[in-house]
Amino acid sequence: MKKRKIVCLMICMLMIATALPAVGFPIGTDVVQSMNTTQQSHHPPAPGYAPYLPEDTHMDVPLIRELPAITAATIDDVVISMITQVDTSIYLRYLENITGFGPRYTGTSSCVAAAQYIYDQFQSMGLWVRYHPWTYGGFSSNNVEATINGTDTSSNEIYIVCGHYDTVASSPGADDDGSGTVAVLVAAYIMSQYQFNHTIKFVTFSGEEEGLYGSRIYAQQAAAQGWNITGVLNADMISYAVTTTHGNNLDVYVNSASLWLYTYTVNINNEYQDYIHLTLHNAGTSSGSDHYYFWQNGYSAVFYFEYEMTPYYHTSGDTIEHINATYAVKNVRLILATLAELAEASPLSNPPDKPVLNGPTNGVVNEVYSFIAVTTEPDGEDVYYYFDWGDNTNSGWLGPYPPGQQVPAEKSWSQEGTYNVQVKAKDIYQVMSPWSDPLIVTILVDRPPNTPSISGPLEGKPGITYKYTFTTTDLDGDMVYYYIDWGDDQVTEWVGPYASGVIASVTHQWEEKGTYIIQAKAKDTYDVESDWATLEITMPLDVTTHQMNFFGRLISQVRLFLKNIGFEFLIRR
Repeated sequence: MKKRKIVCLMICMLMIATALPAVGFPIGTDVVQSMNTTQQSHHPPAPGYAPYLPEDTHMDVPLIRELPAITAATIDDVVISMITQVDTSIYLRYLENITGFGPRYTGTSSCVAAAQYIYDQFQSMGLWVRYHPWTYGGFSSNNVEATINGTDTSSNEIYIVCGHYDTVASSPGADDDGSGTVAVLVAAYIMSQYQFNHTIKFVTFSGEEEGLYGSRIYAQQAAAQGWNITGVLNADMISYAVTTTHGNNLDVYVNSASLWLYTYTVNINNEYQDYIHLTLHNAGTSSGSDHYYFWQNGYSAVFYFEYEMTPYYHTSGDTIEHINATYAVKNVRLILATLAELAEASPLSNPPDKPVLNGPTNGVVNEVYSFIAVTTEPDGEDVYYYFDWGDNTNSGWLGPYPPGQQVPAEKSWSQEGTYNVQVKAKDIYQVMSPWSDPLIVTILVDRPPNTPSISGPLEGKPGITYKYTFTTTDLDGDMVYYYIDWGDDQVTEWVGPYASGVIASVTHQWEEKGTYIIQAKAKDTYDVESDWATLEITMPLDVTTHQMNFFGRLISQVRLFLKNIGFEFLIRR
């Protein structure tokens, strides 16, 4: 009877333990006895629809690149500032959003919506983001990739943290693999606030449950393009734990070619043990997640996996209620610290100051205008400028330029409208300034000046200077210039500018007698020209003939005068 009571008591205790919700389940910080053990009692599942190893399985494909000459750094305040930002609040916020899409079977609308959500989150962090499309095994989908470029221009090293956002058809996938997807999102969010010597890529794959399809294509293409992927950190199912033992341990799957990376993450765990509280176990090899095809293509990769596999695997019970956010936070901190040390983190530099933008505020279509931007940079670093022209076009990044140097950029618009022109700057570490205050530019279709009027003498004498006046109005009120052809192979080129309606006076003389056609046209400040105006003039006499005729008329008048006063006899003499 006593024995039966004990059995009943044990059964009740087991039922209570099973019913306890796992979210936030407290995980103790027991003394860690070993940070580098070989663990063989816990085996991850194969991908959902690939229960057996692929035919081309080779766990120990040799690396196609030399091992990096790196060891774990001593404890770093920058890394501490990162990992202490990881808490259950930020973790659960992302996980609630991911699981809110429900089952995310590859190719379904919920899977597409989840990809869009991840893309938007990366973009809101200010990261360079893209979809990586793939087609394989009858499926087509997108991986989502965000990048932080390394600041060391001599380095082509790339480090990847990844997880898969797809699920089997029946499961909301809180643990498999919402947990790994959230690890990627949290890492991206925090690391976007810092800079790194080497490039980091944050990748979420689809098609994992069908047979690692998304990561297969991604890794193959990376190898074909010669990417120097130095290390891959794959997080898949890192949030289930219902006992202290489960919550203080983590399995890491590794092949022999990637053993250095496992050793590295163990060293990181040791360095930051006060903030992580885990014991790591070398769990051997596995083809059951997205690290596998990186191995197959000669890259180093490790696979982080919960110490005790969830009993809700690939079921509708894989929900937030059955994950342990405290345990997940530990694992995310480990992955984040490993990635930050590998990529060599440093504090983000100060951004350039808000640029000052100057330029015209009015113009006409198809006319090129010049704008000037200038900013200062608190750290004295060179800066780049990016002009947004307000018509869905931009200048691209121009530079680098020394801080304080005025930087010009030119633009023309092909349509009438009002455009908000803005400019922002970034330093050599990709840290961006705020946008400048907008410059509102009004662009109109320019109308030419009216045909000018010409006024002045219609006849004259060669060698004498004459003044002519020219006037026009411009319908847009622009200043105008005048071009005058005097008809004697002499021209006066674009005198002005004159205000619309103001008379312009220009002088000219003709050297020979003849008939001449004066022609004149006007243009406004945008080089839009009027029609020609004309005025015909004559130069009937040359100067010598004119002088002889003058003296002849004078003598005749003198003779007439003398005759009239009775002194005609003087004329006869």
